[in-house]
Amino acid sequence: MLLLLPLAIPVLGAGLILLFHNPRAATRLALLLGGVEIAALGAVVWQVHAHGELQQGRYLRADGLSAFFLMGIAIVSGLVLIYASGYLRHMGEGRFSSPRWFYALVFLFLFTMISVCLSANLGLMWIMMEGTTLASALLVGFYNTEGAVEAGWKYLIVCTVGIAFALFGTIVLYLAAVKAGMNPGSALDWVSLMNAAPRIGLEPHLVRLAFVFVIVGYGTKIGFVPMHSWLPDAHAEAPTPISALLSAVLLNCAMYALMRYDAIVSRSVGAAFPHILLLIFGVMSMVVAGLLILVQQNLKRLMAYSSIEHMGIIAIGLGLGGPLGLFGALLHTFNHSVAKSLLFFSAGNIRHNMGTLRMDGIQGMSRTMPQTTAALLVGGLAIVGLPPFSLFISEFAILSEAFAQARYLVVIVFLVVLSVVFGGFAYHYFRMLCGEPDRHPENSKLIPSEYIAMGMAALCVLFFGVRIPYVFGRLLQEAMAVLR
Repeated sequence: MLLLLPLAIPVLGAGLILLFHNPRAATRLALLLGGVEIAALGAVVWQVHAHGELQQGRYLRADGLSAFFLMGIAIVSGLVLIYASGYLRHMGEGRFSSPRWFYALVFLFLFTMISVCLSANLGLMWIMMEGTTLASALLVGFYNTEGAVEAGWKYLIVCTVGIAFALFGTIVLYLAAVKAGMNPGSALDWVSLMNAAPRIGLEPHLVRLAFVFVIVGYGTKIGFVPMHSWLPDAHAEAPTPISALLSAVLLNCAMYALMRYDAIVSRSVGAAFPHILLLIFGVMSMVVAGLLILVQQNLKRLMAYSSIEHMGIIAIGLGLGGPLGLFGALLHTFNHSVAKSLLFFSAGNIRHNMGTLRMDGIQGMSRTMPQTTAALLVGGLAIVGLPPFSLFISEFAILSEAFAQARYLVVIVFLVVLSVVFGGFAYHYFRMLCGEPDRHPENSKLIPSEYIAMGMAALCVLFFGVRIPYVFGRLLQEAMAVLR
C-alpha cells in the first residue's frame, strides 16, 4: 500500500485546500500537506533502495529508475511550495487567481507527474502523461491575461497533439508484442516487455515505427526541436513557481517515459536505431536553443530556451549510451532541475520588484537587489556548466563518453554550443546587472521563504559539484542498472 500513499495525499489535499478561503490558512495547509507528501515519497525511495522494487497490483510499480525521479520530484516540489508561500502573498482573491485554487491545481499536477513515475503499464503511463497537460493548462494561464490565456491554449493544443503521437507509438508497440505471442493482458507491462524483447523477438519494423512515434510524442512534452514551440510561451506566462515545476519536473517526467521506451527498443532491435534518433534530436535542440538564447529579450523566455538546450544535452547522453553517457544523462536531469528552479525563483523576485522581465528594461540590478543578484549569478554560472557547480560534472561525463566513442562531431557541436550559451548569458547578465539603475524597488530584500528555497537550491548546485553524497550515488547507480 506504500505506493498508493503518494498518490492519495495530493488528490485528497487538493480537495481539502479548496475548503479554505483564507489565503494564510490555505498556504499553511499546503505546506503541511507538501511535507507529508515529501515524507511519503521519501519512504517509497527508501524502500526501493532497500528491497529493489515495490509492486502494487498490475499497474503500480517502483524500481530504481522510478525512485531516482521521485526523489527529484520531492526535492523540487518542496522548494516550489516554500517559495510559493511568499510569492503568492500579493495575490488577490478571485475564482482562479487565489492561493487555494493555485495550491489545489499544483497538487493535482503533482499527482499526475508522480503517477507517471509509478506506472507499471505503458498505457497507464500515457494516460497520466496526458493528465499532466490537463492538470497544468490552467496553471499556465493562471493570471488570466491575454498572453497567459494564449500560452495556456497553445500549451494544451500542441502537447495534446504531441501526446497523440505517443499514443500511436504505444498502440504499435502493443501490436508488435501481441503478434510476437505475448499475452495481451501483459503486452504493455514494462517488465514483461523487457523480459520478452530479447527472447521472443518483437517485429523489428513495428518496434522502430513505435519508437519514432514515441520520440515525437514524448519529445513534444520534453521540448525537443522542432516540437518546442509551446515551451517558451508557457514558461514565460505561467506564475514563477509553475515555471519551475514545468522546467524542473514535467520535462523530466517526459524524459523518464522516453527512457522506458528506449530500454525496450534497445533490447529488441539493438541500441543503434533509438540512439541515433536521440542524438539527432539532442543535437538539434542544443544548436537551435543555443542560438535563440542570444536574441531573447524576456528573462523567463531565456530560461525556457536554456531548458530546451539542457534537454538536448540529456538526450545526447542517452544517445551515446555507455556508462558515462547514462551516468551523465541521469545526473543532469537532477542537476538541471535544481539549478533551473533557482533561476526561476530569482526571476520571480525580479518581476515582483522591477515590474518587468524584459532584460532591456532592467539595469543596475546588482546595486538595488544584491541578494537576488547573488542567486541569479550562482544559478547562471551553474546552468552554463562552469566548475565547481554540479552541471559541470554531468556535462563533463557526457563529453567524456563522446570522446571515448570517438564521436568528434558531437564533441565539437557540444563545445561550440556551450560556448555560445555562455556568451549569451554573459551578455544578458551584463546588461541587467551593470549600469546605473533606472528604478529602485521598495522590497529588494529576500523574505524567509525566498531565503530558504533559493538558499537550498544554491547550496545543492554547489555541494553536488564538489561531492556526490553516498546515498544519492547509490540511487543513481540503481537507476542506471534498471536501464542497462
